[in-house]
Amino acid sequence: MRVVRFVLVALSLTLIVPACSRKAHKPVHAVRGQVLVQGRPASQAIVTFHPVGAIEGDPRPSGQTDEQGFFQLSSYANGDGASEGDYDVTVTWFRSQNRTPTEGDESTRNVLPPRYANPATSLLRATVAPGDNELPPLQVQTR
Repeated sequence: MRVVRFVLVALSLTLIVPACSRKAHKPVHAVRGQVLVQGRPASQAIVTFHPVGAIEGDPRPSGQTDEQGFFQLSSYANGDGASEGDYDVTVTWFRSQNRTPTEGDESTRNVLPPRYANPATSLLRATVAPGDNELPPLQVQTR
């Protein structure tokens, strides 16, 4: 009887401990937006959402813009979205410095002012609500 009880307790612990050790993901909601630089779509820009009041381990949802400057955020899986809340937003846009870039060209730099790469200075903000979120365009200036 003791052996059976021991086996049952051991089996229960092997099922419970891994489940407790996994960090629960916060629910995420679809987020879509657009980046405009000087009023024009920014192709291949990187957008990162930094949760206001984040604690260590909170995801920083991000996405890359398409040819028309549109992006979808990803937190845990491709295009899954972001958790509900307020965010400081950063945008970086790395472009080649050569007029005719070649494969393996490493002469790229962020062509946006440095303030847009820092969540404390970008002045770009967004709020994610439950459900699907279609954000107004993120307006970025080169000056």
